[in-house]
Amino acid sequence: MYIIIFTIAVALDQITKLLAIKYLKHAPTIKLIDNWLHLTYLENSGAAWGIFQSATLFFSVITIIICFAICWYLLKNSNNIDMLIKLPLVMIMAGAVGNLIDRLRLGYVVDFIFTPLGGLYNFPVFNFADIFVSVSAIFLAVYLFFNEEAL
Repeated sequence: MYIIIFTIAVALDQITKLLAIKYLKHAPTIKLIDNWLHLTYLENSGAAWGIFQSATLFFSVITIIICFAICWYLLKNSNNIDMLIKLPLVMIMAGAVGNLIDRLRLGYVVDFIFTPLGGLYNFPVFNFADIFVSVSAIFLAVYLFFNEEAL
């Protein structure tokens, strides 16, 4: 089941990025919900929020190490891990692999979702892989904070 979830998540990320390249790369920003949700094309050669620009090799190596560590942990402990830990780890890995594919294939990560939050704060442009990693990491942190025995 987790392999299917992983595959679907990576496919969703990659398909939406291919669509962004095809339809957004040379187009103006599309405002889906004015001041709340826009589609805009961005090539990010750094990490989250565009920090550490041009560190593609570094982030590729770190991503591979993290993915191997998560795989090793899941395989070694597969019978003893709560589903509410397995699923976020799989989604973190899917997001990491989605962005890794971009880095290896293009030399940068394609970002295209922009949420200006009603004009209050211009959140950095992101993609589905970023959503998978961020939401899963936050969920996992909160879950482990309130369920220490889950470790």
